[in-house]
Amino acid sequence: MSSVGKIDVGVVLGAGRELDLHQAIPLPDFGCFSFPSPAGVALSVRRVAGGLELEGTVDAAVAGSCDRCLDDVRFSLHLDVTENLESGEEAGPLGDGNVLADDQLDLTDLVRQLVDSALPIVLLCNEECQGLCPACGKKRDGACACPPPDPE
Repeated sequence: MSSVGKIDVGVVLGAGRELDLHQAIPLPDFGCFSFPSPAGVALSVRRVAGGLELEGTVDAAVAGSCDRCLDDVRFSLHLDVTENLESGEEAGPLGDGNVLADDQLDLTDLVRQLVDSALPIVLLCNEECQGLCPACGKKRDGACACPPPDPE
């Protein structure tokens, strides 16, 4: 097992041996999301024609604020991972090969990309959240006593 970050996958690419990775990967904040604990990663890495196949899971704890009422929101994110990475691909920031350079797999960046792409666009404490009252600033869940706005 390697340390967090770059993983040497030369033995997988060269000899075709399978590599099992079980790591805790700290994740940086992303927009309004934070990650109170490292993501748990369990991946099997195998050689496939010209590259790698990764299968397994990523589990992350996510925290943020409701986009309507600003209450704290915490939830667990579970991802089933099946990724194919081609060795020698163009490693631009948007290319599929940007986490695999020669025989080095950037596990931290791979996990960050997978988690960030799975986050909701709008974070709500619940689907029925009515947000804050524009008049008094209290939650519109019974805490606000203002009359309802006039329909336009």
